[in-house]
Amino acid sequence: MASVEAYIRNLPKAELHLHIEGTLEPELAFRLARKNGVALPYASVAELRAAYDFRDLHGEEGPPAYVRAALDQLAVRRIDHGVRCEEDPELVRRLVREQTALTVCPLSNVRLRVFDRIEDHNLKRLLEAGLRVTVNSDDPAYFGGYLLENYLTVERALGLTRAQLATLARNSIEASFLDAAAKHRWIAAIDLRARHAERHGD
Repeated sequence: MASVEAYIRNLPKAELHLHIEGTLEPELAFRLARKNGVALPYASVAELRAAYDFRDLHGEEGPPAYVRAALDQLAVRRIDHGVRCEEDPELVRRLVREQTALTVCPLSNVRLRVFDRIEDHNLKRLLEAGLRVTVNSDDPAYFGGYLLENYLTVERALGLTRAQLATLARNSIEASFLDAAAKHRWIAAIDLRARHAERHGD
């Protein structure tokens, strides 16, 4: 049987919540600085990487009222983060009914102290409640991992099944701004991968 990691790696998925500046790894920052004749206030890659190890971060999650306002006033189709929706059962029911996507960023949520530990994250509960949850990386250079690392981490910490992983991947395509034909092709690829894994145990 192939590993769950191989299954996740080969599962088509979309990143929906990524800040470009949050992908600026220290090595790239130094290459760009050299190329453009910019002096950085850090002596080495290691020093800049140490500066990325923020110690005074606090939760960025707004209360459920923020989500409700975004839905009512802006008619949004997806909500960035949104994990605190769980505090409002009526809002959860609405998100399920309307299938509004949540761009959940698990590693970021832990680094920003929305959850103390990844094992405490509510992603699995939200998924099981029928919300259109997606997995994303937010600012991977700062928060400890790109899309793949976020998938691998929540699979291990929350005990997600392969079917749940496929649902997360499907959700990411459904919630993307791709056209209908492209969504259909990618979802078909996810379904094919999931069926193959089910039949062959990989």
